[in-house]
Amino acid sequence: MKFSKLVRRTHMYLALFLTPWLIVYALSGIVLNHGHWFAAGHGHPVPFEKVGEREYQAVFSEDADVRGIAAQVLEDLGLAGSFSVQGDASQPKLVIQRGGAFSAHRITYFRLQNRVLIEKQTFTTPMFLNRTHFRHGYQQPYVAPTLWAVVVDLVVVALLFWVLSGLWMWWEIRPARAWGAVFGAVGLGVFFLLAFTI
Repeated sequence: MKFSKLVRRTHMYLALFLTPWLIVYALSGIVLNHGHWFAAGHGHPVPFEKVGEREYQAVFSEDADVRGIAAQVLEDLGLAGSFSVQGDASQPKLVIQRGGAFSAHRITYFRLQNRVLIEKQTFTTPMFLNRTHFRHGYQQPYVAPTLWAVVVDLVVVALLFWVLSGLWMWWEIRPARAWGAVFGAVGLGVFFLLAFTI
């Protein structure tokens, strides 16, 4: 009984802690599966709008890599944080995507002209859900994205635990064993049927 109580409590407390992430994944699943319902959903990206354009003087060493250059540009603009960059260190133009949950910036750095173009994507709920859904990985050297990646790993572990703890709780409830077996078998059958026919 003590083990059963531990399983149930862990099942419950994990669910309570991870509720915000699970809601995001559930709602973003609707956006991804029914993008045509949303004006700015999947397949209908929100356009970037020009925020500003300014002179930007910077000196980089010849062996500077493209991510180092992009990180310096963002820091100088007051936009330091998670980003991706298109291009390489030898190209005259770099496009830096500064992602964020509530907004995203696109900074185009024209190296030969010593100029930056700053654009911003307007907040929409579908875009927020998509960005938070696909935020993952340990590639960014910042605390917040790293902690987010840790929680994503926790969600993965929790989902596997909920399956196993659900099986444990189902087996403990004797009157539910028959119907539980039926629903489990039907679920497996539908899964494999669709997996081999899609």
